[in-house]
This record gives sequence, structure tokens and C-alpha cells, in this order.
Amino acid sequence: MKQLLGRTQTSPDLVVEEIVETPVTRNFDELLSAAQSNNPHISGAQKSVDRQKVAIEIAKKDFYPDFNAQFMWQRTDPSQYRAYYQFTFGARIPIYHKKKQQPELAQAEIDKARAQSQLEAQSQEVSSILRQECVSVEKSAELLKIYRDGLLPQARAELQAGFAAYQSNRQDFQALLTSFLDVLKLDQEYWQTLSEHETALGQIEELAGVSLR
Repeated sequence: MKQLLGRTQTSPDLVVEEIVETPVTRNFDELLSAAQSNNPHISGAQKSVDRQKVAIEIAKKDFYPDFNAQFMWQRTDPSQYRAYYQFTFGARIPIYHKKKQQPELAQAEIDKARAQSQLEAQSQEVSSILRQECVSVEKSAELLKIYRDGLLPQARAELQAGFAAYQSNRQDFQALLTSFLDVLKLDQEYWQTLSEHETALGQIEELAGVSLR
């Protein structure tokens, strides 16, 4: 097992523990907010949008004049020459490059719109999957309560009553076997539902980037 899991042979031994139901303490809105911040797919799409916003700002700057100022001071022999001071001011006027700048800005805006669309699509996909998993957790939690508080105790009580009746020759073996198989079937369904409940929680943790256990 350690080899299959990629663990070293000196790591602690794997211990099999009984699965227990994990209570959910966060609602869908809280989980969705966490997913918007922590989900790597959404974060990657958001970074792409941010990069395109920067590209648009850079493209817009090329439409404005670029001013510059310089100051220079020079001192040689003070007994023969005065100190030399020079101040220059310049400006680059983007007149001839407008035809080139406008397509660059338009392309940057198109790229930004495309990135924004991908961000919204990724966010909607994560939200949809998260909603499905939350519904699955809610339904499985309700079923677990029904099994735990109703179906299983009732079936086990009937089995115990069947044992007593069988021992006193008031019930045949076929009826007792039927009661036993009913308990076994309900017990299997309970553990299957619990497995689905915990699997859905694992999916939620992966989507939202939070620990619920």
C-alpha cells in the first residue's frame, strides 16, 4: 500500500479506521465565496484578465505625449570658467503612430473580453459542480439520519424478536433468515450512502480549497 501511495517504507503504517459522518458547518454561499478565492482554475482565469487589463493600460499610454526633462551641471577650472548649467525639456507627440496604436488597443480590449468570458465560464462551471456536490451532501445526510434513527433500529429490533420467536419455536427459519437479510441489506445501503456523503465532501474541499474535516 505504501508503494502504491508513493510513501516511503519508513513512514507510519496505514491504519484502517471506521468511516464516520462529517458534519457540514458551512453553507453554499460561504463555500462559493471560498472557491472564488481559492480555486486554482478561477484564480488562473482571473490572472489572465488582470494581465489583459495591464496590456490595455499600456496601449492607452501610447496615445498621450511623453514628456521628459533633463538638468546638467558642469564645472571645470573655477578661476577661468563659470559653472555650466543646462536644462532641457522635451516631448514625444504620438501623431504618426496613431494608426498603429489603435489596432493594438483594439486587440488588447478583445483579448481582455475573451479572458473575462473565460473567467465567467470557469466561475459558472465551478459554481454548478459545487452546487451539485452540496445537494448530494444534503440528501445523503438526510438518508443517513433515516437509516440511523429509523430503518436500521427497527430492522434490528425485528431480527432480535425473530431470534426469540425462533428459539421458542414460534417462527420458522425462513422468516428469521429474511429478517437477517433485511438488516444486512439496510446496513450495506447505510455504508454506501456514507461513502457517497464523504466523497462529495472531498469534492467540495477540492473545489473550495478549504478543509471541512
